[in-house]
Amino acid sequence: MNNATYRGVIIGLTGIGARRPPESPQMPIYGAMPRSHAAAYYRHPQTDLTAVCDIRQEALDTFRTDWQDVWPDMHYYTDYREMLAQEQPDIVSVATPDHLHADFTVAAAESGAKAILCEKPIATTLADADRMIEACQRHNVLLSIEHTRRWSPTFLAVRELIRSGQVGQLRSIVSSLYSQRAMLFRNGTHSIDMLTFFAESNPAWVWAELEAGFEHFTEYTGDGGHDPATDPAASAYIHFENGVRAFFNCIKIDMPGSQFELICDGGRIEVSDRGATLLRGTSHYEWARSEIPVDDYMYTYQIGALAELVHTLENGGELVSTGQEARKTLEIMLAILRSHHQGNVRVNLPL
Repeated sequence: MNNATYRGVIIGLTGIGARRPPESPQMPIYGAMPRSHAAAYYRHPQTDLTAVCDIRQEALDTFRTDWQDVWPDMHYYTDYREMLAQEQPDIVSVATPDHLHADFTVAAAESGAKAILCEKPIATTLADADRMIEACQRHNVLLSIEHTRRWSPTFLAVRELIRSGQVGQLRSIVSSLYSQRAMLFRNGTHSIDMLTFFAESNPAWVWAELEAGFEHFTEYTGDGGHDPATDPAASAYIHFENGVRAFFNCIKIDMPGSQFELICDGGRIEVSDRGATLLRGTSHYEWARSEIPVDDYMYTYQIGALAELVHTLENGGELVSTGQEARKTLEIMLAILRSHHQGNVRVNLPL
């Protein structure tokens, strides 16, 4: 068993970067599921978070308050380049706003880091995404993009069921996302990434329509995912090279939630963060429903992403959420913008 310890740092102390999960002292179970980068470093036995960086002093102060008992000797920085030079980390987490990932990722790759865990979306332009991918390839650095559900036992179990052929060929996917934060580049990124995750193919063409009032939104002009008024909801049709047809619909309403419907030759699968169900029908009036069994795992979601990086550093292999995979999601989102701007026309890929 390898007992190596990997030094980690975090750039950007947003909620997903720094949040500490609550734990109830009344329950005889311990170790709340880490749902942030900091919490993942805390719970993984082979990582040691040595430093954090943010340009906002209040964010550094909050981190100190929340985590002082865990990391009393934490190093705090407002300059990420100084932190990378001083700390020489093995793993760098980039948890900055959506449109600011590229420079931090490239600098981390050039600093000698072995792996980078970058928040989604990979970037907001293809040029930035390509810079990130190229820098990591040139310096032999693992780049993982934190599309959370790729480390979910539920979504992985559904993909393995489809791959097994037991429900026939996957024909179509319907993705629904709804809440007041149903924003294309923020939460929509997760839904579109799941379309490529299940389709396992390159997108071929797209047509789409944005939320009313976003006729000006021909390129990303959001505020990093804070205000829903700066990032549109959207509806789109995505045709993949292998023939899978996907429908993406996100709408800003009060009810929150998201789900996927996967239509195969021999059945239909409903999957969401609440679980997965297989439906088979013998007629229009007789449908059998069965829950898809999913095993529990110690390392899922954010800590799953971190654990995969550690495992791959030590054993080799392919990551489940590479920069190239995340680029597909970004290209679809940019094609959605182009389709809308050009009059809701078909946009062929690659852009």
